[in-house]
Amino acid sequence: MKVDTHAHVFSPNLQLANDRRYAPTYEAYIEDFIANFESKGLTAGMLIQPSFLGFDNSFMIEAIKKYPNKLYGVAVVNTDITLEELEKLSKCNIVGIRLNLYAREIPNLREGEWPRILKYIKQLGWHVELHIDAVQLPPLIDALLEAGVRVVVDHFGKPTNDIAVEDEGFKYLLSVGQTKQVWVKISAAYRLKREKSLAENVIIARTLIPKLLEAFGPQRLLWGSDWPHTQFESTITYDKVWSAFCELIPEETTRTIILSDSFSELIKK
Repeated sequence: MKVDTHAHVFSPNLQLANDRRYAPTYEAYIEDFIANFESKGLTAGMLIQPSFLGFDNSFMIEAIKKYPNKLYGVAVVNTDITLEELEKLSKCNIVGIRLNLYAREIPNLREGEWPRILKYIKQLGWHVELHIDAVQLPPLIDALLEAGVRVVVDHFGKPTNDIAVEDEGFKYLLSVGQTKQVWVKISAAYRLKREKSLAENVIIARTLIPKLLEAFGPQRLLWGSDWPHTQFESTITYDKVWSAFCELIPEETTRTIILSDSFSELIKK
């Protein structure tokens, strides 16, 4: 398997979450995503529940059911979810949960319902995906590592320092590479600095890649297209992000490890 590990499917006709920061005006079809990744020689994709759909994962799950041999998913769940409900999701190729914490209160994962949920996540062999600025990662990752679950960090870790490699949160992220429980997605470089072009952001990403490879090795890095590039649809295409990936990781052997071996290890029970 060679896998694009980050994409979204949705429709503007769905019930949207009340606390959303964005609302789509178009439909992101699963067939278009599959056509995109297959055009690059990839064989599978992982869908990520978009935050604007809240806890209703049904649209994503229906897409996975149509193509169960090609798709996996990462769900967004409420803290009252039961083990039985998680097991049902697992049967639909769901392999993790996502915490998109932008514009939200940062939870204490050692309190409340979280220890129970994380126990279930570990039992299922899932991972927890974090989408937040790097500076806010330490307490989250520390708690997840204590709980013994696998961790995936979105979009290069999202360093916010003007000099990305000097970001304290990014430095912390590098320090947990040795645990072998943390993966980082080298995805959506164009989101590193929203005011900059993709080419300018690739230059920033190029400073991060050697550090990430040293700390995690290609075996703990994942690639994702971030298709359909929400809020950047007018400037970003699948071809552009694939070209950026090939520019950042020019060695085909290393790219193959990132696309294949790393994902296989992440979802291994």
